[in-house]
Amino acid sequence: MTTRVMYTPQDRVLDLSRLTADDYQVISSLHSKIQRRDRVLLCLEPAVPGEDEMFVREIRGRYFAVHFPGGGHGSHEIMRESDEHRRQKEYWQRAAEDAGYPVQQEFATDSGTVLDVAIHGPRRTGVEVQRSHLTGRAAATRTTRSFRAGWLPVWFADSDRTPQWFHRVPSVGCVTIPWRDLPPRRAATATGLRTLEAERCTADTSTGCYDRRRRPCGRYHPKPVPWRGLTVDDVATLVPAEEAVPLTMRGGSVYLVPPPSVELFRELTGDEGEYRPGSGRRSVPPSRSGVRDCRNPSHVGDPPPGRWPRCRQCGKEIYLIREGRDHCEGCVPMPRAAHWPFQPVWPAGKRR
Repeated sequence: MTTRVMYTPQDRVLDLSRLTADDYQVISSLHSKIQRRDRVLLCLEPAVPGEDEMFVREIRGRYFAVHFPGGGHGSHEIMRESDEHRRQKEYWQRAAEDAGYPVQQEFATDSGTVLDVAIHGPRRTGVEVQRSHLTGRAAATRTTRSFRAGWLPVWFADSDRTPQWFHRVPSVGCVTIPWRDLPPRRAATATGLRTLEAERCTADTSTGCYDRRRRPCGRYHPKPVPWRGLTVDDVATLVPAEEAVPLTMRGGSVYLVPPPSVELFRELTGDEGEYRPGSGRRSVPPSRSGVRDCRNPSHVGDPPPGRWPRCRQCGKEIYLIREGRDHCEGCVPMPRAAHWPFQPVWPAGKRR
């Protein structure tokens, strides 16, 4: 059930759970003025196809948008946008504008969704500031529609309570700070983003084998760890610049990670990890027959003179080349400092 409706006289999509003061006055004034087939207020996700018409009812001073008989699901309370919600939109907008991106609030996509903050960068990014209760399924559905319209939705929650949709869609959290007034720049510390580390699969691995084997396999698997030191301002810069990208893990968890973590994930698992909401595709375990070929498309191309070296242990080609190195990343990962100095050596003409 959605709280978004089409107000046909102005051809606008509105969210009844967070109307501006002007929109609240417009919608509440429709009380007792809408008849069936007027088609003034239309539910965007009716329970019964074709039964999308709604009217406005007052109950003890509160207003509700209600379906006509036969319309299916329940009513929607008509509410003003909270000060906190408005401040959070302003914070994201200011951060993106500081990074040099054009920004719009309440942006309507071609698929009918409305983004709280639309950031027009190399990767078009839509911020969904979510303070009210929303199921994971509803968030995933809205994300799919925006994604198909060419936007990457990033869902933002400022609560200490983890919402149902967190990490089912690209998600960003925030430590608790007051939002009564607009916080200073870089005051909001971001949470929920991840980087990946290579972890050896042993009996002490708390999450079990990533390849879903019953016993520890002894290989190295990707382990998500918090991407620390970021503010919401950083995220508003990194995601549109494609320096923080969505990665789908096995089981469907979605994390925003730096691009090197995507490359590490592909080399360790053989999975693409591509985020494609609504496709029904998830990363699946590779064959258990033994050696796995790397399926990273960045590795397809002409090899350097003398071919790519092969791993002494599993025989797979090595793409993270360092003098004297004779094992692949999956068998023996290279040590990483805080600023990892070792970079992949890609085939000529291929982008990192």
